[in-house]
Amino acid sequence: MSGPSTDFSPWLARWGLEPDGWPFSTVFTRSVLLPVRQAGRPAMLKLATYEEEVRGASMMAWWDGEGAAPVLAHEHHALLMVRAEGPGDLKALVAEGRDDAATAILCGALAELHRPRTRPPPQGLIRLDDWFRSVERAVPQGEVFARGHALAQALLADPQDVRPLHGDMHHGNVLDFGGLGWLAIDPKGVLGERAYDYANIFRNPDMATPLSPGRLERQLDLVCRLAGLEPRRMLQWVAAHAVLSLAWCLEDGMYPDRSLEFIDLAFARLDA
Repeated sequence: MSGPSTDFSPWLARWGLEPDGWPFSTVFTRSVLLPVRQAGRPAMLKLATYEEEVRGASMMAWWDGEGAAPVLAHEHHALLMVRAEGPGDLKALVAEGRDDAATAILCGALAELHRPRTRPPPQGLIRLDDWFRSVERAVPQGEVFARGHALAQALLADPQDVRPLHGDMHHGNVLDFGGLGWLAIDPKGVLGERAYDYANIFRNPDMATPLSPGRLERQLDLVCRLAGLEPRRMLQWVAAHAVLSLAWCLEDGMYPDRSLEFIDLAFARLDA
């Protein structure tokens, strides 16, 4: 069975859009995007090619511009959203030595995304339990997966503050929308414990920063203060998420060096 169409033409006609740049695709999910204008307003047209990206489009529409890029139109795998044109860049902030400032912006975006809504969330959100089956399948591959699986199962067995999550929060998924502020893009459509959404921040935005001396401890203190989270449980989610990322790396045939180093760091902090 073929996947969703990546032909922009029907959506350009349906939503009155004019191309305003070259199309491109995302690295891992291979969704296709096209900068456009609608009645002169800059926007981004995104066509999802995977189910998690379809769920993400539904999440964007559900957030309705509250913490995420405002959605101008949405229909199944097609999403039209306001285009980010502000000059800010969170990766650049970190490169300038303002790592804590970037983390504070990410935490602020998550706080808005996690805010309770009266409207029901989209149907079909994937549960964290389903994601962590990748770790369970990897247990025969080594002790790191056995420990990660045990840790994840303990957390999943007693979930706290469950709500719809972004699922892929990092420095490239919160953009500067100028007067609208820093807003999220590219959610995965996940349901689970709120603390999980902060775990990916610790492993980003590059290969070196997460492993720099004292960074894990400093970010743990900052994130927990800003998000109102208990430090040890947050650290447990950080370690569990790192093992999950390692399991995904192996499934995708990718070299897992950074994940292994960071896992050692997180487990050492838990054991201290």
